Amino acid sequence: MRGIPVRGTLGIVITAKLRGVIPAARPVLEQLRQCGMYLSDRVINHALALVGE
Repeated sequence: MRGIPVRGTLGIVITAKLRGVIPAARPVLEQLRQCGMYLSDRVINHALALVGE
């Protein structure tokens, strides 16, 4: 794709946490779930482990 990196919503949340843009990823992921985004417990737990939560 012309050298443009592709990221999904989960990747953006992880990147924001790692760069210090957001203080915690868990509340954002929970809010996404409440708004109807499907995220399995396994995926959420893996993402949180990547950012040390």
